[in-house]
Amino acid sequence: MRWKHPAKLGLLAMALGCTAIGAIITPSTALAAPVLASKAVYHQFQTYRTEAVKSTESLVKARKYLMNHIDRVDPWQGTLMTLQLENMQNVKLADMDYQMYTEQFQQAISQAHEQLGYEQKLTYSRLLKEIKDPTAKKRLQEASDLGFKLETSEGLYYPIINYEIYQKFKPFVKADIAAYINIMATESNQMTTSDGGIIISWNELIQRALEKEAFLNNFPNSNRTSAVKQGLFVDYLFYGSDNTPAYDWYTDEEIRTMDPEVKQAYEKALAKREPNTESVLLDTMEKILLVLNQNNDELTPEVRAIIEPVQQQFARE
Repeated sequence: MRWKHPAKLGLLAMALGCTAIGAIITPSTALAAPVLASKAVYHQFQTYRTEAVKSTESLVKARKYLMNHIDRVDPWQGTLMTLQLENMQNVKLADMDYQMYTEQFQQAISQAHEQLGYEQKLTYSRLLKEIKDPTAKKRLQEASDLGFKLETSEGLYYPIINYEIYQKFKPFVKADIAAYINIMATESNQMTTSDGGIIISWNELIQRALEKEAFLNNFPNSNRTSAVKQGLFVDYLFYGSDNTPAYDWYTDEEIRTMDPEVKQAYEKALAKREPNTESVLLDTMEKILLVLNQNNDELTPEVRAIIEPVQQQFARE
């Protein structure tokens, strides 16, 4: 049977209250135990966090400790510790990325990936069985312990934070950070782009952009508002990427017309729009379609003029 959060705390309070023979459990005693346990968890995590500045092992311990104890703290503490863990991982990520960007490591991973088959998904268990180089193997194991996952693009292998692991924290953090975790997990589970191309559907691209816009509207003062804005690529939404353009380059006289798939995705998003939904992105798609329908789907200066202020509004800081 899986106990809900209050039930767990109640049992903990009873257990602590009964440690002394003949102890009488009063309401204040029952409430004090969870508070003390919460403080103890918070302070232990802070100890690991302080040590993590100099010790990779302490960061590994901090991550595992939070995963196993976050259900014992209040939402404020849970939120703060979750954000602190992400901050620590981001610092370590830069160092890990640098360590992986060596010919020795890249070659070891590439050879292992080739042996496994490039169509196979990269997993630590498969790679660790295949890799023979001890240094590369150690580096890969460390990345796994730190909560990173391995991605590849343009022939290079690099680490990213595995935000799917953060899903476990959602019941114990505030609403804005739970929404943030959803956004980041979606991206880490399936990157938006690779090798200069958009590798998700246009429908999915629009959905992700709308989720980020909704976050910015619902939580303008969140600690992670800037991070979400950084990940909202308006240019992808309205122009596509180098290898996945929203408008065809190859028509006569260099007249660029919108890819029918993109137009259908715009139309589908607008059809699904709930009444009274505030969305600059949906408003912009609607305006663009009106102009396209009057100009044989051509990318005109008028379309660019519609997009420009939206680019400025969501410009990365």
